[in-house]
Amino acid sequence: MVLSRDLTILVPVDISASETPSLSILDLLGPIDVVLLGYFPVPSQAEPALIKDEYGAESTRRLADIVAGRQRVTDVLVFTHDRTATIDRIADEYDCDAVLAGGDTTAIGRILVPLRGDVNLERIVSVVADLLLASEATVTLFHAIPEDTDPSQGEFLLRGASDRIADFGVETDRIHRRLSEGGDHVAEIIALGSEFDLVILGETEPSLRERIIGDVPSRIIEDIEIPALIVRDVA
Repeated sequence: MVLSRDLTILVPVDISASETPSLSILDLLGPIDVVLLGYFPVPSQAEPALIKDEYGAESTRRLADIVAGRQRVTDVLVFTHDRTATIDRIADEYDCDAVLAGGDTTAIGRILVPLRGDVNLERIVSVVADLLLASEATVTLFHAIPEDTDPSQGEFLLRGASDRIADFGVETDRIHRRLSEGGDHVAEIIALGSEFDLVILGETEPSLRERIIGDVPSRIIEDIEIPALIVRDVA
């Protein structure tokens, strides 16, 4: 299947960890470009260059072990005081569409996509479509409306997003919609997580420190066991 465009995903990994992560999800993303960011956290009082001299060779080997045998993976090694700023900078430098966060998975069969109105909607839809075209997964589009609110607006949003994904060539029977009325939508997303293999979220307001992992995505990522893909809102 031909994708709508080239899709690039940034996968940050703490390369200082004693065990090399398996990152099985890299093998499930299909014909998609991956930028594997191996970041080594440097204490605030230490010089990154000195830490690199001491741990650079071992960190390079660990990163190579993860990349070995995988196609379309670019590896980047950074020694940094600021993980968040580094992720944001590398995502910009390599023009990444999304950033992977959270846990690992051995299958991507069901994808959950919470939508917050029109915020970053076109980019989210495009990324979802590309992942579906590269796999046989199904997607559930989720939207929560405030209590005592006319549900027609939420239904319109979900129907429009569903139709847009179908326009990319995804079969309509692989696209499902779920509307929630009232309650704690973050808690509901977390509870739904057990039914899915991957959740796709839009990033928050584009400030440097909150741009990719903002308050709502952070709450979900911390409490959900499946990986989360944060779609960047890039003008």
